[in-house]
Amino acid sequence: MLEVIAGMVFTFLLLSLLGTTINELLSSWRGWRGYYLEEGLKRLLEYKDNPDVFERFMKHPYFRQLFQYKAPLRISRVPSYLSNANFANILTGVLKKKGKALESAKDLIEGLPEGSNLREVLEHLESEGAESVEDFKNRLQSWFDDIMWQASGWYKRHMQLVTLLVGLGIAAGLNADAIQMYRHLTTNVAAREQLNLLAEAFVQNNPELPRQLAPGDSLSIEQIRTGVREFVESDDFSNMSNILGLGWQPGDLSVGAEDWTIRIFGWLLTALAISLGAPFWFDILKKIINIRSSGNEESRNGPAVVINTGNAETKE
Repeated sequence: MLEVIAGMVFTFLLLSLLGTTINELLSSWRGWRGYYLEEGLKRLLEYKDNPDVFERFMKHPYFRQLFQYKAPLRISRVPSYLSNANFANILTGVLKKKGKALESAKDLIEGLPEGSNLREVLEHLESEGAESVEDFKNRLQSWFDDIMWQASGWYKRHMQLVTLLVGLGIAAGLNADAIQMYRHLTTNVAAREQLNLLAEAFVQNNPELPRQLAPGDSLSIEQIRTGVREFVESDDFSNMSNILGLGWQPGDLSVGAEDWTIRIFGWLLTALAISLGAPFWFDILKKIINIRSSGNEESRNGPAVVINTGNAETKE
């Protein structure tokens, strides 16, 4: 049973790594990180109350230099990352009046409309002991970090849904039915042993979870296909797929309604497993391999059995 569990965990690990690869490619291509950074900036600069400061921030020459390249279906060209120091410097440049010396935080605030939400926030920051320009910039950086932490949470919740949908697409595309995979491993000894050897080799060759390469700022559909194809054709994934017989075979579509119901339920189980993420399955796989290794070591080093033949003692 432990071998069956190890095989299933290793399979879910590789499928999760494929899901991670697809997620990263889609996120870069669509500009999702930049989109949520833009939403965070709108929250920071009180876009709904008065869009003027936000629009000037977006048009600032230094910020525009960080924009990503245009790409089909990209929802935002805002960079995927902005440091808190750069945010403070850009906002200071936006709020500073031309031709006027910058001596204190009040010089940055006084140009904002009376009673505006952004002015009230900045006045609050200044009242917390950030009267000098440098202290005010430091307080702006902390304020930026707080809001960006929330924006990071928005992005992660969005990606959880994307991961589930991607996982369902992987399960259906590869016909990776968790129920059928379990049945295959419980009845096919050779497949179970081969998959366990692959799992052990993977853990030995990867002390840490392999990191996926960060894609570029602008990706085409063909680049996404190439990235996915390279992972699917890797030795670990292709060997796992061959052992479990993943993919569609002649006759797979011509089954009854009951079989289709079980198959779809198996896809959903696989999608849920993928949504848990590769780090989750990698940690479990390492623990299983360690338990098996410890058990084999104890068996080899166990106490010798002494058989009394009456004349001499023989050790086995």
